[in-house]
Amino acid sequence: MKPKRLTKNKTKLKTGESQRSDGVYRYSWYDKFGKRHYLYSTSLPELRKKEDELNRMTLQGIDYSRLECTVNEYFELWKKIKTGIRETTFANYVRTYERYISPDFGKTKLKNVTYSRVVLFFNNLVIEKGLRFGSIRNIEVTLSMVLDIAVKDEVIKNNPCKGALKELQRACASNTKEVRALTLEEQKLFENYLAKPGRFHAFYPVFTVMLWTGMRVGEVLGLRWQDVDFDNNEISVNHTLMFYDKGIGKGSTYKINPPKTKSSYRKVPMLPKVKEAFLAQKEYLKESGIKCKAKIDGYTDFVFLNTVGNVYSHKKLNYKLYSISEEINKELSMNKETDIKTFPKLHNHMLRHTFATRMREAGADMKATSEMMGHEGILITLTTYTDATSEFKKREISLLEDYLTKAM
Repeated sequence: MKPKRLTKNKTKLKTGESQRSDGVYRYSWYDKFGKRHYLYSTSLPELRKKEDELNRMTLQGIDYSRLECTVNEYFELWKKIKTGIRETTFANYVRTYERYISPDFGKTKLKNVTYSRVVLFFNNLVIEKGLRFGSIRNIEVTLSMVLDIAVKDEVIKNNPCKGALKELQRACASNTKEVRALTLEEQKLFENYLAKPGRFHAFYPVFTVMLWTGMRVGEVLGLRWQDVDFDNNEISVNHTLMFYDKGIGKGSTYKINPPKTKSSYRKVPMLPKVKEAFLAQKEYLKESGIKCKAKIDGYTDFVFLNTVGNVYSHKKLNYKLYSISEEINKELSMNKETDIKTFPKLHNHMLRHTFATRMREAGADMKATSEMMGHEGILITLTTYTDATSEFKKREISLLEDYLTKAM
């Protein structure tokens, strides 16, 4: 049907406007690429409101034609053009998006993505899924990168994620649990439990190395025998072992990555206890006849292996730590003489946190501690990885008492 240049009541239409034989009004226009688009309405005043909105957006540099795209469509575009990041990092972004954003918020059209809608989306993740602030932050980073592409394409003027997390901090505060270090007594209990024969004794070497070096779990699991220098009592940290999901329905895999930052390339001093742990691991592998079968990105001869000669994943070690915590608590429930009533639920990062706290309690130089842990600065070590335990605070306050006693 050929559109008419006049309305049925002979009202003159503006350039680009027309009325179809079925009475629907239409406005045609071209985007910056020369592609033709249409706006429709059943009334002329309503159509002209849409025209005014289109003109307003055009003056602001907003690409109206792509506002009909969904966030999911721009995510697919983001995947095609995103470069310069590690394969594992990219996979983590994809997994985060597919799990939390794609099923619901990802179906939203860009023209409907507003600051308030983003805040409500994050808030629902806290209320309905019980996610913590750290998880929301990862989701926000992923979503923000996708929407940044839309900003650069001039589809939207501003990224609606900007500032949205500030609205969530209070909501997440009560749902956030900080990582804490083991107390000295808890650490003794943990080490003594692992040292005795039993179902978890084979994990004594790996957890001892983690606890007494402060190395990241991926750095420890990625260690090869050539990285352990028994002559100079040093451990060379030059790579890390990653275990990650490749995406929904794509399975999981191992990957060798460079250390996290430039500061993560380092030599870690090997204390006698750590050296004994490595030698115990070597003897265990020999006696058990376990040989390394794992070959990952050209790396092999790994130190810490399971019973079939493959490397561990960080999830596997976390599972073992959870089980150890449960077993220790069972023993505590039967021992009425101990002062420790409940043992905390352990996880990998807790051991690294404990190392930093013990170094602080021992009065070690914090710059040296920071370098051993592979941090980029001392502030991270002091504010994130050290706790002031009750024993430590009592000891420190006694210094004030001694000073004032002598001074007064």
